[in-house]
Amino acid sequence: MPVITLDLGGTRIKFGLLENGQLLASANIEVPSSEHFAAVLPIIEAQVGKMIKETGAKQLDDIGMAFPTIVDSDRMRLLYKYTKYNDANDLDLIGWARAKWNAPLVMENDARAALVGEWQHGAGTGVDNLVMVTIGTGVGSAALVNGRLLKGSHYLAGNLGGHMAVNFDGGRCNCGNVGCLESEASSWALPGILKRLPGYSDSPFVPSTRDEKPDFEAVFRLAAAGEPFALSVRERSLEAWATGILNLVYAYDPERVVIGGGVMHSADVILPFIQNKINHAAWLPANAVEVVAAQEPDWAGVMGMGYLALKTTQKH
Repeated sequence: MPVITLDLGGTRIKFGLLENGQLLASANIEVPSSEHFAAVLPIIEAQVGKMIKETGAKQLDDIGMAFPTIVDSDRMRLLYKYTKYNDANDLDLIGWARAKWNAPLVMENDARAALVGEWQHGAGTGVDNLVMVTIGTGVGSAALVNGRLLKGSHYLAGNLGGHMAVNFDGGRCNCGNVGCLESEASSWALPGILKRLPGYSDSPFVPSTRDEKPDFEAVFRLAAAGEPFALSVRERSLEAWATGILNLVYAYDPERVVIGGGVMHSADVILPFIQNKINHAAWLPANAVEVVAAQEPDWAGVMGMGYLALKTTQKH
């Protein structure tokens, strides 16, 4: 029977209807700015109903949801406030799914779902020791060890690569720590990072004279053209990402590291830099750990949740 899965982002929700691992229908919709997940549930219900009607599905086997927060995927509950929807922890989502579709709800962290999607359908196929890193607004991570998702006693294991410290003298992160990979090299932190760096006052990113949006697309584009400040920002960011990923290699000893996220438009620069860092510092033969780009950057989370939903239901 078919499975409906959702990958919940900050401004958009990706939907998939899958059967036997095949994506039969998909949608990517923008959701209104709201702090209340309860207000989004009717939108989800309408989209799911539309996809069921379009595909002629009779009965759903599962509903799967990937959230960008820490998830207890045994009891199907969110363990920390989800910044975008801070009422989600208090909602009876299991009861909601049962009432609407008579289907069990399966929940997981979005980075773990993306890792499973790449493992089953993308750049992680053929290996059972895998690390996934997504670099964009924040930095997400997940780890697969001997073919099993790493979760730990508090469901944190593998998920907080973005909050491993890479600079003890760095900026304050939104988690409260200092020098996290996210606070040193992510999209949300970039405007503040630029202001702290030497040469900012003469850079293309100064608000009073700026004609460049302070994002990594502009940084890499200007650096490729030889702009000095952008070059320094690019090198600093590459060092931060490589250091954070090297830490994950030390921790989980993967065969392959899959990198996704918005910065991978510059994969031709990023992948060789990180591969070189690992080759020189990981206590392993050269290229023992492969560094590759995600093959399913848009739908890995949706497809991974389909796999996880079916596996969870089979266990019960």
